[in-house]
Amino acid sequence: MKSIALAFLALFAVWSGAAHAQPQSNRAEVMAASHEFDQAQMHKDRAALERFLAPDYRIVFSSGRVSDRAGFIENFLSPTLAISEIRVEEPYYTDLGRDAAIVGGIGIIRGTENGEAFEERFMFADTFVKRDGQWMVAYTQVTPFARPAAAAQ
Repeated sequence: MKSIALAFLALFAVWSGAAHAQPQSNRAEVMAASHEFDQAQMHKDRAALERFLAPDYRIVFSSGRVSDRAGFIENFLSPTLAISEIRVEEPYYTDLGRDAAIVGGIGIIRGTENGEAFEERFMFADTFVKRDGQWMVAYTQVTPFARPAAAAQ
């Protein structure tokens, strides 16, 4: 009887340790997916955009306009849009568990639209979820980012 009790205690110790173990961070995987997602936008890669955007994807733009997966893809594939740079300053990563994370920072996009040069600066947060083994973006929030005031002379 004593050996059964010890075996049970050993099994319980292993089980409870596994149940309380911290999940391994997905940071490297998610950050790599985020970079590839940015590259897909810059290079107008429809297949990659479709792979990285969840079917139920939503985005709230800094203007307050809300769009979906199809709208996002069509926007970045527009023949009047040419992106020359996508950069993220002050990137951050927030682990939301085994199958979700938020990647964000200050986004800077430069390019031309309808032949006119532009530069946009904004705060963003992309919510990544892992579905069928693939990291994809389910939601994006974009907020205007004010330029620093010029120093007084």
